[in-house]
Amino acid sequence: MATQQQQKANKENAQSSTGPVTPQGKLKSSLNATKHGFTGLTLQLSPAEIEPYNRFAQGMKAEIRANTAESQDLLQHYIELRWSLNQILVQQANLLSVIDQINNQFLATGDITGLEAALDQPYRRLRTLGTYEQRRRRAAQETLDRFNQIEKENRASLEKAAATHEAMKKLNQTWNPSDFGFVCSINTIEKFLDARDNAELLAALRKEANVSSKHQKTAA
Repeated sequence: MATQQQQKANKENAQSSTGPVTPQGKLKSSLNATKHGFTGLTLQLSPAEIEPYNRFAQGMKAEIRANTAESQDLLQHYIELRWSLNQILVQQANLLSVIDQINNQFLATGDITGLEAALDQPYRRLRTLGTYEQRRRRAAQETLDRFNQIEKENRASLEKAAATHEAMKKLNQTWNPSDFGFVCSINTIEKFLDARDNAELLAALRKEANVSSKHQKTAA
């Protein structure tokens, strides 16, 4: 067991330490922040990432509408994959910066002995991150394709349900969508009709405004 005098000396030495001074030592220290969790299926967030991630997720959900439970799950998975890609890109940039620092340190001394060995670890990590990046990009595209397919099928089903609903209204008859093989409710169908009508009205107004603007420019 260290004596009180030794403990005091160790503490003073630690406070006066300037950290690693050799290129190899600085490399090891620089890479401490490039640990990753990209082998798992669960997105890992640092405390500093939570708020930016939440803003990113909210923005994506506002931009991409998910109308079914399955498409909502796919959208969440897509958002996590996109954020994970951002994390990988940040770590790749950090590693490239470390590589530049190592090169500069060796060149400054005029002795490049050991440079290749010093660069081996960051280059290996860079290649590993590149592999994870390719996998994430492929998974993100597959998830987005599946999402779009489900939304397309849902839209087609709602169009048929909406046509049936309008026909039943003209006949002044009540009906149950499930009796016709539809999995949506009357309320969902009516919301879909309102959204479709509003979208068509907005498109017509924009077209009319564009035509009017062209006529005014021609007259001028």
